Amino acid sequence: MAPGAIMPKLAIAPNSPCMSIWKNTPLNLGIYALATAGTIVGESKSIHSLVFVCKPMMLVVLGSWFFFNSRRVGDRFTLLIQAGLFFSLIGDVALMFQHVDQFNFLIGLGAFMLAQLCYAMAFMHNVVEVGMARGLLVSILISVLILAYGYFFASGLMPFVDEGIELPVIIYAVSISFMGVSAAWRFGRTFLRSFLMVMIGAAFFIASDSLLATNRFHRPLDHAAWSVMLTYAIAQVLIAAGALEHVLDPDEIRRKVALST
Repeated sequence: MAPGAIMPKLAIAPNSPCMSIWKNTPLNLGIYALATAGTIVGESKSIHSLVFVCKPMMLVVLGSWFFFNSRRVGDRFTLLIQAGLFFSLIGDVALMFQHVDQFNFLIGLGAFMLAQLCYAMAFMHNVVEVGMARGLLVSILISVLILAYGYFFASGLMPFVDEGIELPVIIYAVSISFMGVSAAWRFGRTFLRSFLMVMIGAAFFIASDSLLATNRFHRPLDHAAWSVMLTYAIAQVLIAAGALEHVLDPDEIRRKVALST
């Protein structure tokens, strides 16, 4: 549209109250927290109707909040994070129905694997875009710790995994380890606050999946009804918020403007 052209009557102005609601951080993250609490209560008390409402709401709210806050950036990094949130939503929905058909567990596993690959590609895009930076030893150390944990945890888990799904579980373990390593390599290539939020989020994601796998394949965990979901919710919100910290920081915006001119 040419400068000065009149906007269509149905268009929403950037600073309109409707747009402000979708971008409002306290409001949206407050709803996200309530949806998380509802999901945990539903899982703990076996209130399936509450889980069916609250669990999908978590990623719908978080995904829309991320979209409306990052839409003016619209680069590959934000699109990959958005895709990760979308595939996470698909995974959540699939796992809600695993009691109906165990094949839904594999669908959920595949969706979360795609989510983690999207996150990993976003983090690596950040790394490649910036190039060499200080902090190489820190990235290597964190990567070694993640890979060592992934190897020893998977090795101890595999004897208990259901026959026929060993390969998908191994592939999933590789993908989530790759996500963690990719997050580690952002050190020195983004703002410290963004790095810490995303890195801690990735660690919580690994912890959540470890608890889920232990509870499903190895031994029942008394706290699984709340610990799996709580660590997962913390992981997703930290990754999304940390990604926004990266792209919306004034210094990053100025850098991108300078590169585009």
